[in-house]
Amino acid sequence: MIATNGRRRFSRWLPALFLATGACLAVGQEASDAALRDRVLQLVERLDSGAPEARDAAEAALKKLGARALPLLPDQADVPKERAERLARVREAIREAGPSDDPSAPSRVTLKAQGVRLSDALLQLQKQTGNPITDLREQFGAEATNPSFDLDLDGVPFLEALDEVARKAGVATTPFTGDASIGVIAAEPRAANAGEGAPVRYVGPFRVTLRQLTQMRDFKAGASAANAALEIAWEPRIRPMLLALKADRIEVKDDQGRPIKPQVAMESSDVVLRPENPSAEVNVNLEAPERSAIRLASFRVQAEMTLPAGVKTFRFPKLSEERTIQQGDVGVTCKGVEVDEQVWKVGVILSYPGEGPAFESYRQGLFNNRLWLQKADGSRFEQNGGFSNTGSDGGRLGFEYLFVDVPGEPGDYQLVYETPSRVVAVPLDFTFEDVPLP
Repeated sequence: MIATNGRRRFSRWLPALFLATGACLAVGQEASDAALRDRVLQLVERLDSGAPEARDAAEAALKKLGARALPLLPDQADVPKERAERLARVREAIREAGPSDDPSAPSRVTLKAQGVRLSDALLQLQKQTGNPITDLREQFGAEATNPSFDLDLDGVPFLEALDEVARKAGVATTPFTGDASIGVIAAEPRAANAGEGAPVRYVGPFRVTLRQLTQMRDFKAGASAANAALEIAWEPRIRPMLLALKADRIEVKDDQGRPIKPQVAMESSDVVLRPENPSAEVNVNLEAPERSAIRLASFRVQAEMTLPAGVKTFRFPKLSEERTIQQGDVGVTCKGVEVDEQVWKVGVILSYPGEGPAFESYRQGLFNNRLWLQKADGSRFEQNGGFSNTGSDGGRLGFEYLFVDVPGEPGDYQLVYETPSRVVAVPLDFTFEDVPLP
């Protein structure tokens, strides 16, 4: 009933500078951004001050600023060692704190501007929400124009704001980037007789699109059926782990009030979600509506999304040594590294409490864990060679991660591993109304 798919990996694009383009950003927003930027820069400068108390105070102040500061922090590879180490701790603390007390709450965007350029609008969306956006137009052979337009966004959820920016700029977006960002692509030309587009519903940090509704009649078998193809997209920052959908939570009625039953098993269908493409495709099979029906009066789906509600970061100073680190109820063991020509194999064992439903959510979602190799100067080598599940025993799970063509020697790197500190299941409830039948 549920299917997910992915596309090729693309590199991330970000404008190099937030250039003045004649856009008249609202005075309050501009002043607030400038004040925050100056404050962050001042605190970063103090991270390697000569006075230890000044360094500690600056680090604490940056942590207190929270997620707003993340896009303004410099790359750790471009700063001295002391500053890089403190920046790493700041980033880790902010990520562990989470984007909000409610992980299902959407990020919100405020951007009031006249004549703002597309590149500047996209940069503002990223700065305010922490959601990465990639411009793919040149890689797809399209011209990367930079039109200007007016915006009046006041606390608008991120995905709605992004769609408004795309609409005004005459571009389209796609979740299929392969690098956990949302892509900007050229808009496809629409036929003269095209309708208003696919129905869309925004629910918290999610966007649900009814992409296709089809009916089939098999005259030989005397059978008929219908299918609704949905796309569920989410803010990349939330990294959902599981999508659960139950047949008894699907309610469909035609325009004469007649129920249309789903043609699926009654048990729950769970799909492990991967973060590379912040989207899942869902196919819901239904009985074929009666021929006298012209529309679906309502199409309601209730599902659950399992999200990490906090992230713990484990740092293993020596990649080549076996070591276990415990943080609260969560333990991670680095089993060391095995070098096989150009492939480094890193073994990791995770330990979580219990074996009930909560642990099962962890077990399924741990395939989304992030890890990388990091040098003393802060430079990273991302995990790039796939992984395998090496076993499960009670509350322990084993993985083997592959790193391909890593420069240098294992002794040059530490292992950094991120895993959820806890997870929560949040409802995803949406209804499409007055849907025309094919």
